[in-house]
Amino acid sequence: MPSSILKYLDIARLVGIGLKCPVCNGTDCRHSRWHSKTEKLGSDGLRPYRCNDCTHRFLASNNASAERIMLNVTAGVLLGFGVFVAVDLWLDGIDEAKSGHVGLASTAHSDASTTGAPTRLMTAGGVADVSKDQAARAQKQLEAAENGDAGAMLELGRDLATGNNRPKDVERAAKWVQLAAATGNPEAMLELGRFYRDGVGVTQDSARAYVWLSRAAAAKQTDAVLEREALVRTMGEEPLKVALELSMPTQPAAALVRPK
Repeated sequence: MPSSILKYLDIARLVGIGLKCPVCNGTDCRHSRWHSKTEKLGSDGLRPYRCNDCTHRFLASNNASAERIMLNVTAGVLLGFGVFVAVDLWLDGIDEAKSGHVGLASTAHSDASTTGAPTRLMTAGGVADVSKDQAARAQKQLEAAENGDAGAMLELGRDLATGNNRPKDVERAAKWVQLAAATGNPEAMLELGRFYRDGVGVTQDSARAYVWLSRAAAAKQTDAVLEREALVRTMGEEPLKVALELSMPTQPAAALVRPK
């Protein structure tokens, strides 16, 4: 998780400045290991890097990382100054916010009274106490998922996996995420890879987890690249061999059985 947070702090990468992959022109690159002492001795002034987007390994200037650090430091200073100005403006507006607090509180009370008492959401997995608004959103989400909306399928799967606004049902959660992944949705393929990796609603299978994380990575889902690399470090030689050879052709959502 820290790696996925740090990538958003790499301002040079986000704006496309500095080290770039010669194959895909991507800027999300990291240090790689030398293949041999011969390679290291014959690459004066260079060092190996690997692209997180296409996994291509290449040699680039040994100062490439230092240049990126300088760019990020400069951008960080400018960002800090911007935050300082924003905080100063925010403090100036506190008095105005306080003056309108009473009116806002009255409006919030009025809205709460019109929402109504909690209702009970009936699902195939059981009953959950939710507000009327939550029940309406949950019903719309289910209808959208049943109509083939991949985003709604994924959200429904996550809600069922966590028990958010619905009774927890990991098996039905896995089925909805599988349907969403079958449409080619990158987020859904990433989530299905996590389900197989952790055994959520499906039999734990590191090889299938690798396949789905690879598909998500091929669809430019950057978190999938990092999670696939972490998974590989935990896999033995034989499971990794199976994962690389495993073929899982994507099926159309209509060909899969929908959860009841």
